[in-house]
Amino acid sequence: MSRAACPNCDEVFDAAAMPSCPPCLAEAWLATPTFIRPKHDPRLLPLRWESYRSVLTPNFANDPGPHLVFAARNGTWYRDNHYEMYVHMTHEPLGRSAGGGIPEGKTSPEHGLDSLLIAEADSEVEAHGFAVSRTTFEQQVRAGEFEALPHCNAAGCNNLALLRASECAEHQTPRGAAKP
Repeated sequence: MSRAACPNCDEVFDAAAMPSCPPCLAEAWLATPTFIRPKHDPRLLPLRWESYRSVLTPNFANDPGPHLVFAARNGTWYRDNHYEMYVHMTHEPLGRSAGGGIPEGKTSPEHGLDSLLIAEADSEVEAHGFAVSRTTFEQQVRAGEFEALPHCNAAGCNNLALLRASECAEHQTPRGAAKP
């Protein structure tokens, strides 16, 4: 474990597993007004949709805080190579199913989905969550559709690199500053 301290809230977290502070990340997700999009909102069922979709659990929709705190602390960051964005994947948030899948033209879930995927997870405006199958996601990772975040380029450092960077917070050189 490589410990890092958040400059905003003083939380100490494992920088080898998370590129940023989990409590601050969960707080940002909770503040995103459209975190649960209508397509994935179980409170709008029965709602027919023109394509396959997933809905989150009613428990998640009614009280997302504990789920997002768990996800921020336990999930894994990936880069989506198709949509060129960062996503955050958490298997069984709080030890529960994340939601269900609804086939095209149907109005209710017909199968469970065990994981929470947060798309545009680094955006305070566009972050949004939905339920996915861990098995399907892992197949997509193996196929190269998603890739795990790289580690810091600094010699001997095992921390994850910051998003859109090649170094972790400890080793990142401020823009315009000379590297030692």
